[in-house]
Amino acid sequence: MIKTRNKRATVRDVAQLARVGASSVSRFLRGVPVRPKVAERVARAVKELGYEPDESARALRSGRSRTIGVILPKVSNLFFSQAVQLIEEEARQRGCTMLLLTHEDRLGEQLAHLAKLRRYRADGVILTGTHGTTVRGIRTAFPDVPVVAFDHYISSSLDSVLLCNREAARRATEHLLGHGYANVACVTGKPEIYSFEERTAGYSEAMSAQGRSPWLIAAANYEQLRFVLRDAIESENPPAALLSLSDFATRSVLTLYRELGRKAADCLPLLGFDDPDFAALVDPPLTVIRQPIAEMVRNAMSLLFSRIDGAAPKKARTVSLPGELVIRRSCGCC
Repeated sequence: MIKTRNKRATVRDVAQLARVGASSVSRFLRGVPVRPKVAERVARAVKELGYEPDESARALRSGRSRTIGVILPKVSNLFFSQAVQLIEEEARQRGCTMLLLTHEDRLGEQLAHLAKLRRYRADGVILTGTHGTTVRGIRTAFPDVPVVAFDHYISSSLDSVLLCNREAARRATEHLLGHGYANVACVTGKPEIYSFEERTAGYSEAMSAQGRSPWLIAAANYEQLRFVLRDAIESENPPAALLSLSDFATRSVLTLYRELGRKAADCLPLLGFDDPDFAALVDPPLTVIRQPIAEMVRNAMSLLFSRIDGAAPKKARTVSLPGELVIRRSCGCC
């Protein structure tokens, strides 16, 4: 038995205990196939010695830290919480560690996080930028490292993965108008966020195409949104139906209904973005635009690692994916 109690076990210690060459241990640890009996002995030696790879030394040898950064506004949002889980799973499959940071829609915090990831020598970053994000700001804080914009278009010089926000909102609005609702209002908090700007534009295009005047019910945050929304639906000329641009906005609508004591029959027809767990459970079940989160994550990770591996073309790419209209009953469908 090799005594390693007072020192960190090395590849040579593992090789000696497993009675194999150090190169066989190295191949096994990198995931390169080795003979089954060799793999069994090495795995047993790694466990017995408590061997852990020296990631800093590995990074110095390879020039890669095997770490990617993910910077998002928040993770309490359904879309981002699901995206984070999928990103982490794919990073692990690629032998990488994920560092997650949130900027809470504060530009200064976002730039500080980019600088922090630079110090950690992250190989690349997936970024959902806040309002005011620029390529220049990103490159000043984090030069010469691949960055993929996720759910937020920043520039044609940066790889991006997005929902087809305008088309999705246009389709959702047309669905509500198709029910004969003349006065469809669009509901959102933080209207300056890129995806909400695009969805608002798609909604407005659909309204204008049918000779209807757009009506944006918006507030700086979702707490304030409930008060603005309450004024709108209790006015003399309330909206006939609502298009909610996020799961948070949908929660604001449903919370207001509960506060007002409204029964299902008294609620305005509603169509929302995102498909939270409660969507099929409320009365009536919610009609939604479901985002292709798994496909968005796969594309973002593929773009990022093609940049990291030096296999991507010089010209940045933008991947735009369609949303899925999931019809239930809240919009008026039977």
